[in-house]
Amino acid sequence: MLYLGISEDMYDSGVTLMEDNTILFASNEERYTRRKNEGGFPHQALAALLKETGINPADLDRICVCGHMTPPLPVRFFPFLQKAVYSVYRSKKDGLSKRLLDFVLFHTPISHTKGDSPARKLTRPLLAPVVRRKLPKALRALPIGFTEHHTAHAAAAWFASGFDTCLCITADGMGDALSMTVSKADREGGVQRLWSAPAESSFGLFFEMLSQAFGFTPCRDEGKITGLAAHGDPGKIDIPSPFSLEEGQLIYTGPRGLAGVKWIRKKLLTRYDRNDISAWAQHLLEHFVLEIAAQWIEQTGLRKVAVSGGIFANVKLNQRLHELSQVEEFFVLPNMGDGGLSLGAICEEAGLSPEKIQHVFLGDSFDDDATEKALGEAGLPYTKVEDPEETIAELLADNKIVARFHGAMEWGPRALGNRSILARAVDPEITSRLNTMLSRSDFMPFAPALLLEDAALYCTHTEKAQHAAEFMTVCFRCTEKMAREHAPVVHVDGTARAQFVSQDSNPSFHRILHSLKEKTGSSVVLNTSFNYHEEPITRTPQHAIGAFLRAGLDALMLGTFLVTNNNEKE
Repeated sequence: MLYLGISEDMYDSGVTLMEDNTILFASNEERYTRRKNEGGFPHQALAALLKETGINPADLDRICVCGHMTPPLPVRFFPFLQKAVYSVYRSKKDGLSKRLLDFVLFHTPISHTKGDSPARKLTRPLLAPVVRRKLPKALRALPIGFTEHHTAHAAAAWFASGFDTCLCITADGMGDALSMTVSKADREGGVQRLWSAPAESSFGLFFEMLSQAFGFTPCRDEGKITGLAAHGDPGKIDIPSPFSLEEGQLIYTGPRGLAGVKWIRKKLLTRYDRNDISAWAQHLLEHFVLEIAAQWIEQTGLRKVAVSGGIFANVKLNQRLHELSQVEEFFVLPNMGDGGLSLGAICEEAGLSPEKIQHVFLGDSFDDDATEKALGEAGLPYTKVEDPEETIAELLADNKIVARFHGAMEWGPRALGNRSILARAVDPEITSRLNTMLSRSDFMPFAPALLLEDAALYCTHTEKAQHAAEFMTVCFRCTEKMAREHAPVVHVDGTARAQFVSQDSNPSFHRILHSLKEKTGSSVVLNTSFNYHEEPITRTPQHAIGAFLRAGLDALMLGTFLVTNNNEKE
């Protein structure tokens, strides 16, 4: 059976193609429009899927779409509304448009319409016709099914974890009127909802308010809050928590939307340092999510946990979860935000059994002809190398900063070796140098990649989350050896968001690190995404060349072609 999954959510829309239990292609619209977390119907990603896979639309069996009420039907029907919402919501200014959107989102029922409401029952029959009109004509006659937002998050996490039975936890800003869920998942009953929290109790929206109040971009820069938190002390904030658990229900009593932004600016930023505010927010998130997780682990007896939703892009939260004594094994969906919903829609609609995901190199790829043509068009001198992996290892051993563009593009927010900027993590100046090159915030940590077989040398308590760490979705406490030898990739709190590179699932990158270890004694490298600041990860050779030149990196390995900074075009 061939399934096409589509997410046209407000943010980070995308597509997935599966044949039975195998993912053939998956990508998100941002990589094509070049706007981070692009939402709306994924026209360009769908076109790329059809082109890359060469499938005959007549061979598809079903289209699986995520969302009942998210996005709202008017936004689905009028694409210009989605573009307007995207721009206004992410604006740092509190103008008239922002205030109008704030009123609609937080002072009308649109964000918290319940599943059994008359509005939802009325609009459900209209979803399929509205989606069909956006599809290429060859796909419009196919059967279409729709999956609820958080069910899709849970189904994707369970499927990719490979766990026969587990506890699924989802958490995000909001989707189909909810912000958090807990489910049991097993082969007999699929995903079975046990508990949920409404959109009004959202930690995701709380972090978005903090982002806006701090002058960051909301619904994009929430990771910066976590970065700042490591520099702060939550104990310095002496105001009551706006969150509570009352009779098992998560309650938020603080102001929402722009009112919440004003509250943070007036009540918090005038009295406290933003690092301490960030640490306080991170503490609240960890405290309540861990309490909810522990309660349901105890109640169900399920000790394997799979998570998904934008909240679980928070690697410090994920660290606290996998370190819980009650947890036996922990997994984070690699594309944990709304970008993973197209996979979840298929998994739920098709009733797929878990299949441990091996890699996420599921996007566009380019052969030597395409890469050489791009180099020729850019007028760059280049050298074709016989052994790109060995050449990269040599450059890294020589302390060069190397951009690598190889094979199929990663699916999800992490660069895992195919669209990566790599450097040896030994020089204390490397972080400031890269921050300057990439116009990056200096308080955000860099992450290491290392051989899976070396994990115990550099990180502690890794056993429960080794599979998750292959996708750089969890933090670990670092050993003294890591802190001493590779300080540039150790955060101020002594942790690192490490990627463990397996020979089975990532053989080419594994070979680079193995060769580097032979030359230097260590397999640890700094691995950051190959993109310029505020841009999505590079997709095409042209994107790669542009980012390389703009940043002024030392070398670019574009497939099998090497470009070095000392022989670039004048």
